[in-house]
Amino acid sequence: MRIRLVSIVLAALTFAAPVLASAQDAAVPMRDRTERIGLSGRRGPSLFRPGFAIGEYTGWASLRDSAVNLPWQSRDFATAELSIATPAGEVTGNCGGGQGHRNILGITFDRETLSYDCEYGGAAPADAGMGLALARGSILRRIQQPQRAGSLMWNGVEYRTETRRIGGLPFGGGSVMGYVITRDGIEIGGVDLNGMRPTFYLPPAGSTDRDAVAVFAISLWAFRDPANR
Repeated sequence: MRIRLVSIVLAALTFAAPVLASAQDAAVPMRDRTERIGLSGRRGPSLFRPGFAIGEYTGWASLRDSAVNLPWQSRDFATAELSIATPAGEVTGNCGGGQGHRNILGITFDRETLSYDCEYGGAAPADAGMGLALARGSILRRIQQPQRAGSLMWNGVEYRTETRRIGGLPFGGGSVMGYVITRDGIEIGGVDLNGMRPTFYLPPAGSTDRDAVAVFAISLWAFRDPANR
């Protein structure tokens, strides 16, 4: 019986190794080597803190946005308070940012840089933090959707993201359609916002990148981007 049990464990490890290795294979499209999970709603602590579930990641999110509009200037603000239950424990997040512009007679002549930052606590690593800002992007990508780029630090590893269409129609009508997340230049996950509900792409179960990508993708989804209002 003991020999049989050892054989089963070894077989499982042998099967898992190629799966996890393929998650880093840049020759395979990201969508074919990640787990696709749709956002599900669930009961949260209160009306203003609705719950969500993305695979094994559950929690609640309090998302707010506001705007100040004057004849010569306007500014959009966005804040997000997050609680994410991960296998390592509860990760909390406090995010905020915005963008503004100045205009004369309705013509915009000066636009402030967009910024959105998140601080994490709870079971998050001590170095965890995220930042998102405007990006230039190629002409084609700028036509498709507003360009943003950012990064997340997690356990000494830097994960990067940029706006990218993952699915749906090729043009977002001025809205952000999705983000791709990379590590060391290899696409390992993302979030598709170009549909009826967000779809998350996470590294396979057992990957050391899965928690970080999940927190990163949820934080990006939680951003009430001025372009999407």
